[in-house]
Formats: sequence, structure tokens, C-alpha cells
Amino acid sequence: MSKYYSGYKNTIALLLIGGGVTGLCDSGYSATPQTNISHGTMNATDQAKALSHLQKVDVGQGWIACEKTAQSCSLWNAVKVVNIDPYQDIKYQIGKLSVTFPKGRPTFSLNNKELVISLGGMFQYDVGAFVGGNPKGNGPSMNSIRSHLRRGRFIVSAKYKDFVVTVTPDLGTSGTQNDSLFEASLRYQGFRHTSIDIGLLQPRVTLEDAEGSNFFEFVERPMVIDLVRNIAAANARLSLGGTHWEKRYIVAAYVTGPRYGSFKNFQDNQVGGVFRLAGRPIITNDIDLHVGVSGSFAFHGENRKYSMNTGQEAQIWLTRPYLRTRTMDGVDSIWSVGPQVALRYKRFLLTSEYYSIHMQRSSVNGENAPNLNFPGWYVSANYTLFGQPRLYEAQRGVFITPIGPTFNPSAGYWGALEWSARWSVMDLNSHKSWYGSDKKLLGVNGGKQTVWSTGFNWYPSSQVKIMLDYNHIQASSSLKNEYNPRGRSSNLIISRLQYNF
Repeated sequence: MSKYYSGYKNTIALLLIGGGVTGLCDSGYSATPQTNISHGTMNATDQAKALSHLQKVDVGQGWIACEKTAQSCSLWNAVKVVNIDPYQDIKYQIGKLSVTFPKGRPTFSLNNKELVISLGGMFQYDVGAFVGGNPKGNGPSMNSIRSHLRRGRFIVSAKYKDFVVTVTPDLGTSGTQNDSLFEASLRYQGFRHTSIDIGLLQPRVTLEDAEGSNFFEFVERPMVIDLVRNIAAANARLSLGGTHWEKRYIVAAYVTGPRYGSFKNFQDNQVGGVFRLAGRPIITNDIDLHVGVSGSFAFHGENRKYSMNTGQEAQIWLTRPYLRTRTMDGVDSIWSVGPQVALRYKRFLLTSEYYSIHMQRSSVNGENAPNLNFPGWYVSANYTLFGQPRLYEAQRGVFITPIGPTFNPSAGYWGALEWSARWSVMDLNSHKSWYGSDKKLLGVNGGKQTVWSTGFNWYPSSQVKIMLDYNHIQASSSLKNEYNPRGRSSNLIISRLQYNF
């Protein structure tokens, strides 16, 4: 052990500052070890070979690479940024036990990596406030500055041969009942480019949901994505299924059951499933085209009652949604299917999805009740100002976050910076003029909301992300919703500090 003890002080320092731990495929997505795809940071020699078709600039901690046709190579036109892992030489050996810190993650290996245990974490702290006036009669004022730990996840992962067990408690505030557990699952990854999962986990559905919260362009998902994923996916969902991917496509399907925690009505003991099929028909240095379809369905709940609500694409006011349906009776099944498309051209990325949530209903109080339909969509644009732009990762069929050299102003290294804009719409109205013979509403008048967002994300290192968003929200009235009885127009500013290892 004395041979490596001199690295002890360096280990502590690196863990505190969050050094640049970035590789060609570094995603920061999960602590789960992978055997059939490389997420580790390559050494400098291998990186240089991998970038032989580009012009490279040595930044002292790795490489900036640009197209050979570029007159000069800088952060403003880099197509690849490859950092050398500063933790790679830190190692402790105690008999057959090896302790290393890949990407800053404490990792314990036995018997030549036959058994590997790793510890990770991801923390997101949000601060935000509504700005501007609050018209009298449009609901309670929500103008105070608020903050909370949005996600606080500790990740414990144990890999034995081709089996991986992952347990991830969450100390954050999501607004969901008993949402203190993100994952407790078993994965088998012995087949090429394939994972088979069982346990309490998050089966990925839709393009935006497959990104994972580390990769968000904004602090929260679009409204329709949150509502679709809650049908039969979301965190800590009892699931059995798998994913297979190749360079040009990805396919995933899961049978799902109830979520961890206390849920009632339709969500109690429900049975359902999710699927996702996506292809990548165009792959060039400058262009990536992603097209696909996702779906969710649920049936056989404890009883036939279901409700939905959505906030302002921020979780500062967890319990004050602008849109909210009443409890809908007679729900037999819920399903949603929709397309997804994303196009990258050099440093620019355009993404869009459309889903319509359908509810099949039986009679309510002896009367025929209409089937319900709630459409929603979003269109987002993203541009990387400097650093490596968002590039496609085939394993999940998503575009991963920009990468820049670790923040070092004295050397002229500023990490990575991106700008994003999004138009998002959700309509929780369906048959809102359909009444029964007893004058009671059989349709739903939950309101319609549009959110225009713009913001910047700065990545001073691959472990630290700082977000600043502005949301303009316009919502029509939501029946019997004390937070939005007459419609609301609001402006929201929110910032997030994220750290992961």
C-alpha cells in the first residue's frame, strides 16, 4: 500500500474540485459498470490515434480536435474534446483488493475485477422565483424565492461477471409520494449490446426521458413527457425488460407494474408496459438524424380513478400546478404512442416529440362517459457556443451533453457552454362541454398551458453543470383549481447547480 500512499492527498483534492473526467464516450449516466461498451477515459496515446483524422491541439490535460479544414482550432469550433482522467494513476492495493477512482468514483475490485463495487452520486440544487405581477383573482401569489435539493442520489453498484446490482436512494424533493428510492435493480449484460433488467428501476420511454436528468437541456422535462412517463414508467417502477442497440438503431421494451411507495386509485397495483424503437438513418461528421416512436400503456389498476397535473416545467412550487384535472372516473385503460425526431447539424441540435394520452372509459353513474384525449408536444433547439457539441450515443439513442476542457482561465480553458430554447404545449381539456343528465361534467376541463423557455448551461468540468433558465408560462383556466381559477401568465427564472461522480 505504501507504493500508492503518496496519491492520498491528490485523491482528496480531486474529489473536492471535481476534475475533468471526460472520455470520448463519457456520459456520467449511471454508476452501473458496463462490459460491452467503453465508457472509460482512454489514455493519451489511444486518444491521439482515435483522432488521427482531425487536427489536434494539446491543452495540457488532453486534446481539442477540429476539422482539418479549419484555419485554427479552438473551443469555438472543436468537434471533439478529450480530457485525460486525472484519477487514472491513483490506486491502492491491499492483497487482492484494488481501490481506484475512475471518473472520481471510488471503485473496489477483487480477484482481477471479477467482483467490482463502485460508489457514485448525483446532486442537483435548484433556486428560482416567479417575477412580475400576479393579477388579483388569478390564484395565490408565488413570488417568493424558493430553493430545494431536486435530486440527491447515492449510487451503489456491484458487478459480478455479467450481473450488476444497483441500489440508488434519493434524498431529493420530487413532489412524489415516498419517492426516496430511485432504483434497486438487477441487470444481466452478457449479450452483445444488450441489457436485461428486473427490479425497481426507470424504464426509459420517449427521447427526452431516455436522456436522464444529467443530460437535460432545461431543469425539467417538457410537460407532456412527464405525463407520458408517469403512465407506466418513471422512477422505481417494478419492471422486467431489456434494451438492444447497434450503431443505427435501438429497441427497448419493458413490462411494468406498480411504483415503489404509496399510490392510490388506478396507479395502485397497475399493470402496463413501455416500448421504444428508434433508428439513425443518416450518420456523417456534420449530420445525425434520429427518428423513432415510443409508447406507454397501463390497465388493471386497483380502481378506475385517475388524475393528472402539471406545473410550470420547474419544481420550485411542487404543490401548485397551473393545470390539473379532477379525478376522472370509469378509466379502463390508459395509453400513449407518439413520434420522436432529432437532427444535429454540426453544433446545432433540433429535437421534437408529440404524444397524445388516451383514456378508454366505461360508464360513469350509469351513463356512457366519453373516451378522453390529452395532446402535448414540444420543439427544442440547442446550440453549443464552445466546447464539443452534443453528440449521439447509440447505447441510449440520445445526444449527450457538451464537453470542454476543465475550467482554467489562466490557460484560456472555459469548459463548455450551450444555449437552448424550447416551445412546449400541454392540453388537459377533453370533451369539456360533455355533461350528464345530472348536470355533472363527464368530460375534463383541466386547462391548456404553453411554456416558452430559453437558457444557458455551463460545464466547467465533466462533473459540474450550472444552469440558468427563463420560462414564460401562459395557462388557460383550470376548473376547480385554486392555483389557476381564471388563467395565468407568469415569468420564471430558475438556476441549478449539479455535481456528479
